[in-house]
Amino acid sequence: MFKKTLVAAAVAGVSIGFVQAANVEVYGVIDTGLAYTNTDATYDYYNDAKDVRVDEDEFRMDSGNNSASRVGIRGSEDLGNGMQVLFKLENGFKADDGSMSTDGTIFDREASLGLRTSYGTLYAGRMSTLISDTGTAGFFGVMASPFGSGWSDNIAGHTMVFANYTTRMDNVLTYVSPDFSGLTVYAQYAMGENGVENKSAANRYAALGAEYKTGAFDFGALVDWTNKSTKSATYTLGGVERTEEASNIDDAVTVSLAGSYDCGFAKTYLAVQYYNNASDVAGIMQKSYESSAIGDIEDAVSVRLNGTQLDGYGVHLGTQFDAVGGTFKFGVGYADGDGTGFGDGYPDLDVKAYTASLGFEYPLSKRTLLYTGAGYVKAELDMGTDRGTLTHEYEGIDVVGGLVHRF
Repeated sequence: MFKKTLVAAAVAGVSIGFVQAANVEVYGVIDTGLAYTNTDATYDYYNDAKDVRVDEDEFRMDSGNNSASRVGIRGSEDLGNGMQVLFKLENGFKADDGSMSTDGTIFDREASLGLRTSYGTLYAGRMSTLISDTGTAGFFGVMASPFGSGWSDNIAGHTMVFANYTTRMDNVLTYVSPDFSGLTVYAQYAMGENGVENKSAANRYAALGAEYKTGAFDFGALVDWTNKSTKSATYTLGGVERTEEASNIDDAVTVSLAGSYDCGFAKTYLAVQYYNNASDVAGIMQKSYESSAIGDIEDAVSVRLNGTQLDGYGVHLGTQFDAVGGTFKFGVGYADGDGTGFGDGYPDLDVKAYTASLGFEYPLSKRTLLYTGAGYVKAELDMGTDRGTLTHEYEGIDVVGGLVHRF
């Protein structure tokens, strides 16, 4: 018994020493609440017998309707001469049932290793994109909307009116400059998924951004580029082998600007984006392709998305202010785009999206808060062809409430 106690004490001592030397921290967020969702979707095809209509109501316990539930380990070590190594391993989970957010991926939110010098910090691994407000690299979403990268699916902020919105990517290199009198520069490159890194079969991504803070103002600018995959998809449908050939593939580019101003009693947010050759806006193209015969074939849907070219703009305006001991948040947004669909079958596309959200957070302590909110999203798609026009619409309403604790 005495030997076991000595061994346990020795292990504990070594562990404590390691944590102190390496500056390691365990942290997390737990968000559990209740949610009501109404979904009303219509996908009209030429033959009415093939029309798809969804009108659903759902009341459930849910996780992450304000802040994504997560647990992580982060740390740093001083290497001397002004150099520091940093790491972050973060897992997302569902607090309502304890399952992982992403099957088969333990550190789905971030798995990064970085080296900081006087010239800036270089990170590598699975990371958040610059346009988000999550993880180590996301900076743009903080100034774009009072809801950041969004609460629930339909309390969405600017994300529902911006194109090609992706929160995280694999095999990413990210550079963050030192602070130059309030100016920070960001650069990012994602090589694509494992096995096809830096090949034409991968969606490769690059972004360059900057943030400038001065007094009550916070400004951001971001340009990102996607070199779309040219991979085709072969599958069997109805006993017949078919192939979706990649066609009309053009690189996608978005230019995004955002700013916020804190006047003391309220903070106002404005974000705008121009997009060219985008694959999707407000998720309506993916919903449309998934409602078709190839909807359960992920590779085929991806090929069709990469063959979609949308040009247009999105804008989102928001504000937040303190009252009755908490913080109120409001936001409205609109997107408008047109272009061409996959292949030669959908020569004319017209897309519109609308969003409106409100929320309230009431702190119980520095680490715990109550929240409630509601949001509305509508996306419209007209697909003009030589056979007529297909009209697809999606409307969603969320009403949520819950408790968030940070540790």
